[in-house]
Amino acid sequence: MRIKELDGLRGIAVLAVISEHYMSWLPGVGSQFGWLGVDLFFILSGFLITSILLELRNKEHYFKVFYSRRALRIFPPYFLGIFVYLGVSFALGMPGTWGLWLQYIFYYTSLFVGQPSVLHAVPPVIPPVVVLGLAVLWSLSVEEIYYTLWAPVVRYTSQKGFTAILVGMIVAAPLLRWWLHTPDYPELYTFYCRMDGLAYGSAIALLLRERRLAPGRWMILDKWFDRTAWVVLPLTVAFWLITHGERSSRLVTTVGLVLADLSFALIAHILIRRSGGNQLWVRIFRAKWLRSIGMVSYSLYLFHYPLRKISIDLVMQLHLSRHAEAIASVLLGLVLSFGVAYGLWYGMESGILRWKDRKVPSPVHPEIPA
Repeated sequence: MRIKELDGLRGIAVLAVISEHYMSWLPGVGSQFGWLGVDLFFILSGFLITSILLELRNKEHYFKVFYSRRALRIFPPYFLGIFVYLGVSFALGMPGTWGLWLQYIFYYTSLFVGQPSVLHAVPPVIPPVVVLGLAVLWSLSVEEIYYTLWAPVVRYTSQKGFTAILVGMIVAAPLLRWWLHTPDYPELYTFYCRMDGLAYGSAIALLLRERRLAPGRWMILDKWFDRTAWVVLPLTVAFWLITHGERSSRLVTTVGLVLADLSFALIAHILIRRSGGNQLWVRIFRAKWLRSIGMVSYSLYLFHYPLRKISIDLVMQLHLSRHAEAIASVLLGLVLSFGVAYGLWYGMESGILRWKDRKVPSPVHPEIPA
């Protein structure tokens, strides 16, 4: 069975990102913190991937099973988007450069510091709506690079070895963010500077595996994690409220992001341990509507930003008042985004996932949604 509460966390993560892109014009809703939703995605992905790899570690066809299943989950919506963006760009006579497209086709854009300069060229070389579609794909690059590198590390390194690597990633990433930071925060789009979120998720997978093997020894540690959360979460909230989440601040992108990632990791760790519990706050995370959003969060994340641009352009044709135009464009964008996400889920993704389970079955622990 799936860990339902993690589907709810995915729903919260994508809603946070959408709030940043859709609601930044509205004061007091906290949309300036929405970019942290990507870090929550990283932590969940790190947990998922490492859990799967640990279960597959000593099994036959390790790489074939892992990479095949990842490709079937990630590639179809992603390359559909790339194909559409290419078509729109060529149709509008703004094809960009092959160097730009190859970065996205092969997922290596996050190996460079900052977003590709072509996205911000003046005059533009690709349509603005395509710029927005490509602008969110840096995070997919971060995750794909991690998947590619982490699978052989888990396979061929001792547990002490890859635990040391995780610690190194957690320490190195904020130091790199400090070193590379400028007011334009290009480091936030770079794999080396964001790998700590994935490492925190991987650390959760390691901890929970040890806990499952020897639950009695972990009773005291469980209480320690709970108490740590009671200290870290209020401290994190206070820090972000005081600093307003301003990414131009080096302190926010280093200390602030460490606090946020640690808080998300603690929340995920506690939720997984208490999954299925009757506490109100746990039941909130497995609410059906929130889990449903989590179910389609991948396509929702991929396509919500260009659909925001399309909705603004359509609403502008109605010549409404400024406030009415802002509200109408948000509502239309949400309708289009959720419509596309659910359409892709039921029309493509769910069928591919069923086919994946038949053709490339995964012998993982039943609570790990492979």
